[in-house]
Amino acid sequence: MTGRIAVIDDEAPNRAYLQTLLGTAGFDVQAAAGGNEGVALVEKERPDLVLVDLMMPEVDGFMVCERIRKGPAGADIQIVVLSVLDELDGKVRALELGADDYLVKPVESRELVTRLKVMLERGARLRQRGAQARGRLTVVAGAKGGIGTSTVAMNLAAMHAGGKGGEAVVLADLAVPVGTLGSMLNIEVPDRWAWGEVLSDGVASAHRLSNYLMRNPQVPLRLLPGVRRDSAYREIPSVAISSFATSVRGLAETIVVDLGNQPSLFAPPLLREADVILIVVEPEIIGVELTRQFLERLRETGILSHRIRLVISNAHGSLQLSRTEVAAALKMEVAAMILYQRDEFSAASKRRMPIVIHHAQAQATAQFTELMQALAAV
Repeated sequence: MTGRIAVIDDEAPNRAYLQTLLGTAGFDVQAAAGGNEGVALVEKERPDLVLVDLMMPEVDGFMVCERIRKGPAGADIQIVVLSVLDELDGKVRALELGADDYLVKPVESRELVTRLKVMLERGARLRQRGAQARGRLTVVAGAKGGIGTSTVAMNLAAMHAGGKGGEAVVLADLAVPVGTLGSMLNIEVPDRWAWGEVLSDGVASAHRLSNYLMRNPQVPLRLLPGVRRDSAYREIPSVAISSFATSVRGLAETIVVDLGNQPSLFAPPLLREADVILIVVEPEIIGVELTRQFLERLRETGILSHRIRLVISNAHGSLQLSRTEVAAALKMEVAAMILYQRDEFSAASKRRMPIVIHHAQAQATAQFTELMQALAAV
C-alpha cells in the first residue's frame, strides 16, 4: 500500500530518519520543520496521513491536530501523533483534538511502517465505501415518549445484523438530549459528547465518525453514542448537521437511527435523508392523534408517504385500538405490531440484549421479522 505522508517535526534528525524509513517502505514523504509550516504543507499537498511530533515550539502537536481538522483538508486525512510523552491526559487531549492514533517514542521501525500501512488501507476502504456505497438509512421516531422507539430501533438493527457481521450495521443514538441505547446494550458510553467536536468542526465525514463507533462483543452491530446531557448541540450550525446526516450513510451497509420523540436539530436533515421513516405509534387515542399531527408535519415538509411506515408498539400490554382501527385513523397501513410479552422482554432487558438475539423463538422476534420484511419492500 503506497500513500502520501507528511512528517511534521522540529528536530532535523527525526525528520531525516522518518523520511528515509518511510521512503524506503514505498511511501511518498514530505516534511515540515514546525507546526505552522506543517499545517501549510498539509493544506497545500493534501497527504493521506500526517505524522506529527507533540513537543514543538510555538505551534505544538495539539494545535497542529486542531488546525488540520478545522481546515479545508481535515475531513479525511489521518493524523498520527508521535511523542515521548506517555501520559493519559496528553493522549486523550490529542485524540479529542482530532488525532486518529497516538504512538509513544521510541517506536520500532517495522511496527511503525506496518501500522501506517494498515491505517492507509483502512482509510482507503472507508473513503471508497463512503463515496461509492450509500448505506440504507432507516430513521425510527415517535410522536410521544414511552412508546419504545429505542427498543424498536435496537431490535431492528440487530435483525439486520444477523448473519452479516458486526461491520455491516450501525445503530445511531440521536434521541436528544439523552439516549439510552448504550445502557440497553451494556456499552459504557462517554459522559461527554464524544463526537461533538467533529460535528462543530464541520468535518463529520464517515471516516472520522467511524472512530467513535462502540460495541458490545455479544451484539453484532456498532453503536454511534448519542448526545450527552448539557451538551451544546443547539449551537451546532444547521449546515454542519446536514453534512452529518449525509455522512452517516457511509458508516455501514445498514444504518438505523433512533430519533426518539423530542424535536431536535438532527431530526429535519435525517428525516429528509432517510430511505425509510418508521413511525412508532401506541394504539390508544391520544397516541394516534399525536401521530396524525406528526405525519401531517412530515408531509408539509415535502416528505412523501411512500417512505413512511407505521409500527404499533404496545409497550403497556393494553391494546385499546386494533391494528385495523389504527390504520384507518392514520390512513396508512401498519407494517407490523410489536406486542410486548413482559417476561420475555424483562429477561432480555436484564441481560442488556436485544430480544431478537436473547430469545430467537420469542413471539416478538417473529414480529420484528415481519417488520423487517415490510421495510425491505420500501
